[in-house]
Amino acid sequence: MLLNKFSIKHIIKKPRNKKNYPPLFLMIHGYGSNEKDLFSLHKDIPEKFFIISIQGIYAMNKEKYSWYDIDFQDQKKFINISQAKETIEKISVFIDESIKEYKLNKNNVWLCGFSQGAILSYAIALKKPSQVKRVIALSGYFDENLLSIDQEKICKDSYADLKFFISHGKYDTIIPIQWVKKGLSFLKNRQILSLDYKEYDSGHVLCNSNYQDLINWIKTH
Repeated sequence: MLLNKFSIKHIIKKPRNKKNYPPLFLMIHGYGSNEKDLFSLHKDIPEKFFIISIQGIYAMNKEKYSWYDIDFQDQKKFINISQAKETIEKISVFIDESIKEYKLNKNNVWLCGFSQGAILSYAIALKKPSQVKRVIALSGYFDENLLSIDQEKICKDSYADLKFFISHGKYDTIIPIQWVKKGLSFLKNRQILSLDYKEYDSGHVLCNSNYQDLINWIKTH
């Protein structure tokens, strides 16, 4: 059931364990998709998580949403930066709302994003390092233009607990793999080193081997 409470529409799966303050596992879908897309992962995700999958802010057509506009014809303006920054703020607020309403662990937030969702997850994690501890970035990349903090203030001490699972298809024609590697270099140069990066013989999709690897990563982290 799509819930209208808070600032962003979403669906949830509560943990089987009734312990107080479970970790939040937040799913952020890609361009032209919806909250049901990544939610299918829930069957293989450990029961300890309170899972929330959010619906994109901008409606495209029936059951298709986005988080910001994309210009597929101009790689230099691929991301609508102002829209994306506004969305980062809105999702950040939503995280705080969810933690308060659902009584979640404010210091153990996981982000799982595909494509647009992955791009946003990078920026949200660097914006909220005291809360976000794990990021699963699927078929997306880190864009330093979305940072709302001074790049020079990014240091390893602030992000010592932050770990990434990053995956990308070698034959992705939507987001070139070179963009991913450029973003990884930026993070490594700033001593953000816990980056598990995997490439697959696939395009802009979540292939079976990628799926198995990410589930195993979740279970071991």
